Amino acid sequence: MTTNHPKSRRHEGQWRALDEDSLLYAIGDVLYTGVSLNNADIVVRKVVAPLIENARKSCVEQRATAHYGYDTFDVWVKPALGGRDGSLVALQACYVPAGEPFPARPPIAVWEWGEPAPGSGGSLRHWWGEEAPGFYGVEAPTGDWRGGPTGRDPYRFMDSVLTDDFRVVITAMMQDFRDAEIDEPMIMFMEQCHVATRSRCGVRAVGRRRSGSYYVGFSAKVGLSQVRQAVSGPLMRQLGAFAAIVTDPLIVVDAVHESVVVTSDDFAHIDVPVPANSSLRAMVHMDHAEGVLDLVRYSANHPGERTRPVRGSLKTRSGGWLDVLVHAVGTTNSAKSDRQFVMCRLEVA
Repeated sequence: MTTNHPKSRRHEGQWRALDEDSLLYAIGDVLYTGVSLNNADIVVRKVVAPLIENARKSCVEQRATAHYGYDTFDVWVKPALGGRDGSLVALQACYVPAGEPFPARPPIAVWEWGEPAPGSGGSLRHWWGEEAPGFYGVEAPTGDWRGGPTGRDPYRFMDSVLTDDFRVVITAMMQDFRDAEIDEPMIMFMEQCHVATRSRCGVRAVGRRRSGSYYVGFSAKVGLSQVRQAVSGPLMRQLGAFAAIVTDPLIVVDAVHESVVVTSDDFAHIDVPVPANSSLRAMVHMDHAEGVLDLVRYSANHPGERTRPVRGSLKTRSGGWLDVLVHAVGTTNSAKSDRQFVMCRLEVA
């Protein structure tokens, strides 16, 4: 395929990634922040854009041969649909000279999750689009998978694929995501392990808070250098350094839903399993559960404040109990937030 294109065709043979509103997030390896298609070349604007609009309205893949000036192009637009109800979440689009092969289309993972009402005792709900299992390197929930419920708790899955450096810092990004205005696009960078190959890869997630308790978005792979360049804020560095220097097990708790979000690598050493539904209450002996949860709630409402540790007994994998001192500090950096995260250090008593 020709590589020296005139300016009018400078994006020929490159896949574009767009959100449901046709805002542009990538052309090939070049990342954008949700900008207009006017940033693409004129062939995209004149030839590809109409097919993008058709795909956006119909949620059906589009392939066509179209003319611009004296040139003829093959165009391919693929919608990426959500697993909850098949609604549009993202689109990918590419054009090449007529008759030439398309480059390999990079996979994207569409994800959705819903949170139960606080205090309801309900579980987090989690859906994937068709390509998500392959993207993450896990087995699809069913043999004829086309997208749907994952059967996984999103916190537990996230804890299993994020690298240790990112398990703690991801909660700061999630807090921004949860504090965002409804339908405001948000971008998060992270480093993950592909489950099947155990290789590290950079991931950029683009998402929206659709309502007070429902989130939707898509993830695409990016270079590790792009992740490290993007995630360079002082808070991220401080949280990551703190997690690295502390050798006691750490967990981050969603105080609203009493759920364990992520754990540190050292947590595995105490042989205390996190339940499949991420419930912190289920991990703690009934005589200590309210005391531990009171500490978590207090810390959530007083971020950064040092508190007295409380004693708790955690259920081990063998069915016994491990006595620990639970130290907690709220990490939320937003006065308006009602979705506080709390970091807990578990000191074996």
